[in-house]
Amino acid sequence: MSMLDVEKMPSKIEGWLSSNVENANVDSYTIMTGGFSRVMARVELTWSSGKSETFILRGDPPPEIATMESDRDAEWELLSTLSTIDGISTPAARWYEENTSIFGTKAIFIDFVEGGSLQSAFDNGLNEEEALEPFVDLMASVKFVPLEKLPSSMFRPDSWENHMDNLIDRWVHVADSHIESVPFVRHIAAWLSKRKPAPLPLGLVHGDFQQANIIAANEGWQLIDWEFSRIGDPREDLGYYAAYASSVPPSLIDSNPEKFLDCYRQKTGLGEEVINPITLGYFTVLSTIGTIGPLYTALTEMSLGKRHGIPVAYNSQLIPVGNRNFINAIEQLEAALETLEGG
Repeated sequence: MSMLDVEKMPSKIEGWLSSNVENANVDSYTIMTGGFSRVMARVELTWSSGKSETFILRGDPPPEIATMESDRDAEWELLSTLSTIDGISTPAARWYEENTSIFGTKAIFIDFVEGGSLQSAFDNGLNEEEALEPFVDLMASVKFVPLEKLPSSMFRPDSWENHMDNLIDRWVHVADSHIESVPFVRHIAAWLSKRKPAPLPLGLVHGDFQQANIIAANEGWQLIDWEFSRIGDPREDLGYYAAYASSVPPSLIDSNPEKFLDCYRQKTGLGEEVINPITLGYFTVLSTIGTIGPLYTALTEMSLGKRHGIPVAYNSQLIPVGNRNFINAIEQLEAALETLEGG
């Protein structure tokens, strides 16, 4: 049993709702395309009262075809908390089933929000300049979430320095554990350790801040897919977006980096000494470990026969794309840093 079984899932959902919420008829169950790591389905149903609603059911793929791993318990706990915090725009998480025998996975029911992704809006002609301010507003809203309101189970680094070292160690772990030698990854880890920027207070990091994870709803943009959220340096979201958008345009940064950074500084109150092209470049490299690391792991396990399927092979192309971006970023940053140090 898995969420991919479109024949069995409607009756499974009806049975679960009858036992846990109220009687309902599932009118439609459709697997959603485009998901990178999780299985998501659109569930249209009619309650016994006659009211119709639509939800997103979010769970894990079968482990042998999974590309990345994350924790549904942690995601549910965070989503439940975020729904109580003013200033965060994200669809409400309604119910959670942790018993994997029912749907074949732990699964979260989330409110469906009408509207396509911001990526689709750009593809359909949305003006990039008009999108800049609401985009940065959404990014800044994550930074402003009070840490004391986050779930107590969420890991809290004891210092900025240790948090950064742990992220860099993840690059080292990739080099140590991959099935073949990857000296370039060791080079990245050594460079990151050498060129740490000035610290910032730790805060909530979305972990996958990109245009595909923003719903451009008429009533206001909504940020989705919080599975890689953590407490860290807010610049991790800034750098991750820069890396992502350079490969999946349009990039609201690349067209005018200073304008974007100035807007970010205004929205967050952070100064130019910590938000500048050099720190942006540094976090563009550092922050991608959350994606790159699991890709290397999936490739190793595929080589050992532990995983299979098109998603693992297809997503592996992100590694050479990332390497190209890392080389460019490191070369540009070294040139800029040498100029500063020489002056």
